[in-house]
Amino acid sequence: MAPQPEHDGSDVHVELNAEHEHGSDIIANMTKAPRVKYITFYEDSESIPGKRTAVWELDKTNHRNIVRSPVLMRELWLQMWHDIQPGAKSKFVTKAKRGPLRDADCYWDYGKACCAWQEYCEYRYSFGDVHLGQSCRLRNTSANMLLQYI
Repeated sequence: MAPQPEHDGSDVHVELNAEHEHGSDIIANMTKAPRVKYITFYEDSESIPGKRTAVWELDKTNHRNIVRSPVLMRELWLQMWHDIQPGAKSKFVTKAKRGPLRDADCYWDYGKACCAWQEYCEYRYSFGDVHLGQSCRLRNTSANMLLQYI
């Protein structure tokens, strides 16, 4: 279970080899922060040799419009990008950390009076930016960030 927004991995809950009875639900017995929306991943690459199964549940997301969810699109894009990498070390993309991948993922942290994710984002005003958050953009050096997901 991982937070939906960008996160540093401190709030990721992992349970391996969960017991499952055929015909019943798997209930995650994990503590959730009340104000955080999570994605719960159920992934299996060992039950059927050569096959993979993944079920992703997004908290508080309207199921009718789920394909419009930027969180789902980010995870789906990362998984597809991971799958085409010849040197991938695992069957599924890691959930340990989610940093910003696009300019839209960078935002202004009003408490610190700077762009959040300082290692990946920087303040770079461009004509037409209406508020501070629009001026937070990915640093040019963040292209290597994708390599951590292989």
